[in-house]
Formats: sequence, C-alpha cells, structure tokens
Amino acid sequence: TLWYLFRDKLLPQNTKFIGYARTQLAIDEVREKSSKYIKVRTGEEEAFEDFWSHNVYLAGSYDKRRDFEFLNQEISKYEKSSIANRLFYLALPPSVFEEATTNIRNACTGLKGWTRIIIEKPFGRDATSSQKLSTHLAGLFKEEQIYRIDHYLGKEMVQNLMTLRFGNRIFAPAWNRENIASVLISFKEPFGTEGRGGYFDSFGIIR
Repeated sequence: TLWYLFRDKLLPQNTKFIGYARTQLAIDEVREKSSKYIKVRTGEEEAFEDFWSHNVYLAGSYDKRRDFEFLNQEISKYEKSSIANRLFYLALPPSVFEEATTNIRNACTGLKGWTRIIIEKPFGRDATSSQKLSTHLAGLFKEEQIYRIDHYLGKEMVQNLMTLRFGNRIFAPAWNRENIASVLISFKEPFGTEGRGGYFDSFGIIR
C-alpha cells in the first residue's frame, strides 16, 4: 500500500518510512519478505528503487523507553526542514498497545510538527477493555491525534443489514428492489493463523 501511494505521488516527496519491530532484520530482508505482496509494472522499476531508498528499519522492544529513544534519534536524522510531522501506525498485538503508546508519547513526540497514531487491530476484546484503552490513550494524546481501525466494525454492519435498512428512513428511497439487483457479500482469507495462535486465542477468530 505504501508503495502504491508513493508510486502514484499521493505522499509528500520527502516522506520517510521507518519500520520498527522486535524482529532483528536488515532493510534488504524486509524488502525480500514483502516482495510477494508488491506489484511493479513495466517502467516503474526506477520509481520502485527510489521507494526503497526512503525505507529504514530498526529493531527494538515495545516496553523499553530506551529503545524508543533510539527510534526517536533515527527519526530525527531525516527531519531536516523546519516542519516535520510524525505518523505512527501501530499494527501490534493489543497486549502491547499501552506500553508502546506510552513510550511513543514520552520518547518519540515530534518537536517540529504534529504527532499522530493509528491503532490497527481489534480495539480491545470487550467493552471494558476497549474503554480502558480509550482512557489510557486520552491521557497521552488529544482525540484529534488518534485514529482507530477495528477489524470487526464491518462485520457488525453486515450482520445487522436488515435492521440498518428498515431502522433508517434515509435508505428507504434507494435500498429497494427498484434500485438494487442483488447483494453479494464475500469473505475470503486464504491463510491460517501462521504462528499467531496466541494472539487469535485472546482477540480474534478462535475466541
């Protein structure tokens, strides 16, 4: 996705992509592992090489402030202009959200622009844990700094499609047999848990 955004010039030209995770990897290994998910069309080879020149990878833990201080030093290397914004995309196990966001707030807040976080994965496992995470984040960031993605919000809408249709009069003029020929809902995920059983046992499919 980042490559497509870069290829189509939908990102600022001086955007830098900095990967951070526990796994010890070189950027060449990151490139090799992601190659099967990336499509490069004929004539895009030069732009693709340029894209990878904007990528950096750093290994560290999620619960140690010192590692996030090293991350902050790495990010700061590329903030040459007077304005530099930081966007943290947290594709992490929910069990480390609180530690990671605390360390981002304390060690990686940008000094030259805004700092924002995207939380991607189930936002808690029930109402209580979701509220706990929201309260934690509210103590670290302003609401406009936080963007939440939850895998299951779409599922709830599909399960309640009939209620949604007849409970909201705004849909009545359009959601009827004169305007809709058919409704097709597809769910396809052709891979298993692949070593992530502990995660799914608490938050996802198995639970």
